[in-house]
Amino acid sequence: MTKQLFFLLLVGMFFSTISAQAQWRNKYKCHNFYGNGITEYIISKSDKNNSKVAEYWYYTSRNAKRIKLVVLSTKEVISGMEGTTIVKVRFPNGKTIYTLEFVPGGLYCLAPNGKKQAYTYIPN
Repeated sequence: MTKQLFFLLLVGMFFSTISAQAQWRNKYKCHNFYGNGITEYIISKSDKNNSKVAEYWYYTSRNAKRIKLVVLSTKEVISGMEGTTIVKVRFPNGKTIYTLEFVPGGLYCLAPNGKKQAYTYIPN
């Protein structure tokens, strides 16, 4: 009986450790920014091997093929009780660098030409 209880305790600790390192995924959308009726999406999700490292994906309502963005840098900015994550990305084979600013409830995508595109969070 004691061995069974000990085994169950170890199994419980194993699963609690795994769930503490669970992956996360957030999805954002921006509709009709360019006046063409297209909805753009950005997905941020944790890396398979490290829940603190994020990957970013882009696709549109016209082209559902997801494009993995290349991450150039990531920075956390804390102001008061709220924080902002600032990520510099580019498209594969592209040279244009975009800045993603993750704020509570959404994100902003800043293009080098100064345009600021607002994306809203989509609950899972």
